[in-house]
Amino acid sequence: MKVLVTGATGQVGRELVSCGAQPVTRADLDLTAAGTSDFAAAARDLLAGVDVLVNCGAWTDVDGAEDDTNAVQVETVNTVAPGELADIAAGEGVRFIHVSTDYVFSGAPPVEDGSPRPWRIDDPVAPANVYGRTKAAGEVDVLAAGGTVVRTSWVWSGPHAPGRDFVATMAALADRGVDPSVVDDQVGRPTYAADLAAGLWQLAEVLHSGGT
Repeated sequence: MKVLVTGATGQVGRELVSCGAQPVTRADLDLTAAGTSDFAAAARDLLAGVDVLVNCGAWTDVDGAEDDTNAVQVETVNTVAPGELADIAAGEGVRFIHVSTDYVFSGAPPVEDGSPRPWRIDDPVAPANVYGRTKAAGEVDVLAAGGTVVRTSWVWSGPHAPGRDFVATMAALADRGVDPSVVDDQVGRPTYAADLAAGLWQLAEVLHSGGT
C-alpha cells in the first residue's frame, strides 16, 4: 500500500511518516495554490501509483485566521485544497482521507440529560470562527467527492515535539515551577498524535482493501 501525506511536518503527519507514509512537501504540492491549473497538474502527477492520500495540511492558526489579510490563504488551504484533492483523487482511483477538527461544532458542548456529552458525528455543525467555518466547508467538498473525513481535537505529541503542543508546554512550565494563567472554560479530549496516526493508517488499510 502506497500512502502519501500532506502536512507531513505537523504532529500527525510526522507520525504517519513513521508508519510508512511518504511525505508531500510544499515543493511537491503547494496547498496555497489550490484552484490553479498548476496545482491540479502537480496533484495528478503525485498521485500516479498511489493508493491512499491523507490530507493533514491545514491552516491551524485559529487566531490568525480571523485576520482579514489571511482570508484568501485560509480559505484556499482549508476549503479549496481539500475539495480539489478529493476530487482529483477520486478521478485517479486514489482513496482520500481528510483530517478535520471539532472546531466545526459550536463553542458550547451538547447537553444530554442535563450533563455535557462528547460530540457525535451526526451533531449539526455550527462553527463559531473562521477556522471552523473553512474546515467545515472543506468537509462538505471532500464528502461530495467521495472522500473520508476524520475529526480530531486537542492533538498533542509530548516528547516527540516538546513545546509544540499544549500538554508539552504545560509540562515544561511545571518543570520550571511556573504557574501559568490559562483559560478554564474549555472542555476537550486530548488526542495523542501517534495514536491518531495509527488509527488513520488502519483506516487507510481498510479503504485500500475496499472497505468503507
